[in-house]
Amino acid sequence: MQTKLKLMAVLSLVLLPAMSAWGATSGRTASRPYRALVVIGEQWDDPGSYNIDGEGRHGGQTRISAGDFRDVITMLKVWGIPFDILRLDQQRLQINRFLNGVAKPNYSCVIWMADPDRLRGFSAHYETLRHAVEEYGMSLIALFDYVAAPELSDLVGVDYQGVSGQPVKSANAALRISREHSITDGAVGTVVQAETQSLLRVVRCSARPGTGVLGTIGKYPQLTVRDVSDETKAVWIGGGRDWFGKSAVMRRLFRQALVYSIGYGLFNDNFENALIFIMDDMGASEHAYSLRWHYPTPSKEDIVKYLVEPLAEHGFVMVQNVTPGYANPVTRMVESPWTIETFTDPFGNVQDYGSTKEGLDEGLRRGAFEIQAHRAWTHVTWDLDSPPGPWWDGPIDGEMAHGDWYQETYDQRRDRPVPSNDMLFLYKIGRDAVEKQFGVTPLAVTVRPGTSLEHDNARLAAIAGYGVDRWQYIGTDYSILFSIPEMCPEHVVCHDLDLVERADSEITSPAKNVREAATAALLAAKVVGGRRIDLRKRDWIESRKNKRWIGFNEYCAYLHSRIEVVPGNGFHIRLEYDPHYCRHFAENLSNWTLQLSERYLKKRGANISLSIDGKTERRSLSARQTITIPSGVGTRSVHLQIE
Repeated sequence: MQTKLKLMAVLSLVLLPAMSAWGATSGRTASRPYRALVVIGEQWDDPGSYNIDGEGRHGGQTRISAGDFRDVITMLKVWGIPFDILRLDQQRLQINRFLNGVAKPNYSCVIWMADPDRLRGFSAHYETLRHAVEEYGMSLIALFDYVAAPELSDLVGVDYQGVSGQPVKSANAALRISREHSITDGAVGTVVQAETQSLLRVVRCSARPGTGVLGTIGKYPQLTVRDVSDETKAVWIGGGRDWFGKSAVMRRLFRQALVYSIGYGLFNDNFENALIFIMDDMGASEHAYSLRWHYPTPSKEDIVKYLVEPLAEHGFVMVQNVTPGYANPVTRMVESPWTIETFTDPFGNVQDYGSTKEGLDEGLRRGAFEIQAHRAWTHVTWDLDSPPGPWWDGPIDGEMAHGDWYQETYDQRRDRPVPSNDMLFLYKIGRDAVEKQFGVTPLAVTVRPGTSLEHDNARLAAIAGYGVDRWQYIGTDYSILFSIPEMCPEHVVCHDLDLVERADSEITSPAKNVREAATAALLAAKVVGGRRIDLRKRDWIESRKNKRWIGFNEYCAYLHSRIEVVPGNGFHIRLEYDPHYCRHFAENLSNWTLQLSERYLKKRGANISLSIDGKTERRSLSARQTITIPSGVGTRSVHLQIE
């Protein structure tokens, strides 16, 4: 018995906050997972609980009725924080929803953003939330006016008096950050003003003894913190529901609240100052047959001279979103574009797709290009035969000229979704084509969120093995269309047209000129389309040389990394780098920002040994440090051992 007590005493000195007791009243102890539970009300309209996207497109249905939910999910996913979602429009507040399969806590932090005015029955059983916080030791971060119920305001430590509306122009519609705390570090004195909301809902309340007020709106506390125990915290971040999407200060407050609530945080910061430079359309038959978008496909010589060599000189990578399926009117079938013999198209341009392929291969060989799928496979509508087709033998100034033929993930010509099984086929065959033509597996593809609830492009893309779209995470768990562009890499998009030499006869930018040009003029022009960047000059790369150029493979790798804190001696982090989604890490380093709360630092001292995959180094422990993981996929281990 004495040996057991000594062992427990030793462990209490070395275990991180994640290994602390889960509430003094219950007597339960368990490892504290690095995972958050987001509790929402009616913000999510997808009955399948998969798509977290924006407004419906092409007459489809939107799946998000409140942007604050998407903002929170964007922050968690981009930073790399594991999370689950409890939606109280479908589910109820029942304690097992907070626990794992052996009835131990499944989360270290609960993020509450369910509107109490819309909760009924067991969905409003707030005692369950209190049970999770006070007995099982899960910290609570409550947001905005979602504490507008006495049971919720009591948990965050304020006396609820009601909710009032403040016009956004009013001086009382600004959040004033007034007190020093680890949550407000670097933000004291900042005033966050409401912007887009016509009326700001402010919770009228007063702070109870023991509750720290860090910020106010007017005379009312609106940013508070309360210590439930040494390791369990209750934080309330008030303000406007759209403020996370509008204000970098509010996002920083939320991040620091997570660190304070959990005790630590491991964050992906690799998208700061990052740039993804994208070229679309190489390989598309549209170049040769579209009245309003035609030009000669770029030659190997131009690709190497104007793209590959400048990129290689700077050590940069460009994403080539290729079209690996060529819709051939001659054979009335889809073929590999690179096998099409050189020909002169109806507009008088010589099309040498074989030369284009040689340029792409050279860029891939020299590490200047990353090959991804563009729309899916062909860049044209899935059904080229049915009315109002066929497209194959339509006149170039007639049916073939209709721009809606040149879409793929939605049938714009007939204004309906592509049938699900055909869409899945397009995603799969596009991936197969890229693999066989270039020897690489694409991870990025175009999806159309919100087309309809029955035709789910993102889920089909996930089934086919894709992991990202430009602003979107695509996974087997969720599809997330990111709502905060500032948190993602900057995207610069151009087309292979931008590489083509200017012709004496061309109709290009602005796009309006192309749409309104007479058919006779379009038929006579050698080059037609929308130019964006002059790639034959060096400014396109020189003006962006201070950016960190990345590709979709790196983007996908960080978004699909899985992080877990595991029980054991010291602070043991396990990262799972899936060999498919995270293949970028097979040959490249990865970096994560480890942030530690003040209480963690005080309890653990300054000196640690850091082991990464079993290799140990010494370093000092600080509030913020970069953890670098050597190249390799699979299970990676980071172990901080206090000396």
